[in-house]
Amino acid sequence: MTNEKKKQRIQLDLGTEQVVLMDTLGQQLALRSRADLLQQAFSLFLWAVDETLAGHRIISVDLGQIQEIAHYKEVNIPALQPFIFHNYQYLIDRPHPWKKQLFLKGRNMSVGQLISTMAANSLSPEATAEDLELPLEQVQEALVYYQTHKTLIDLEAREEAARLLDKGYDQNASSQALSG
Repeated sequence: MTNEKKKQRIQLDLGTEQVVLMDTLGQQLALRSRADLLQQAFSLFLWAVDETLAGHRIISVDLGQIQEIAHYKEVNIPALQPFIFHNYQYLIDRPHPWKKQLFLKGRNMSVGQLISTMAANSLSPEATAEDLELPLEQVQEALVYYQTHKTLIDLEAREEAARLLDKGYDQNASSQALSG
């Protein structure tokens, strides 16, 4: 079984001025195609909506003023990853002292634990769904969440490994936590 992403094609009718602007921006950002530019633009739009829904403001600041700001998020457009809303059908937020990643609805399993299980056993999404008796859509949604929140999940895995080491667990236990 292959691990192919399902894609949907969307057709847009744009005016000449919009096409010229898109082509210019695509060249400036060193993107391969108009489709890549539209994906980047849509991802940025979804990120902006997500931040707004979270009660954050999106502002523009001169580089010289950044040092005066205690906490901020920065968007690096060429490296922009796809962002999605925190509006999931199969994932939920669970209270935890330090973990912020989402968990699988109906299971005591975080997305990171699911991804770690898949990697450790070389499982496809279909095989994972079958082995863990989960809807395939839940596994796919978790994979999308992981791709857009990889940094958070990987940081939490390292944190868990450090906590295991602090409690005196051996290196093998911390290696397993690092992979999940």
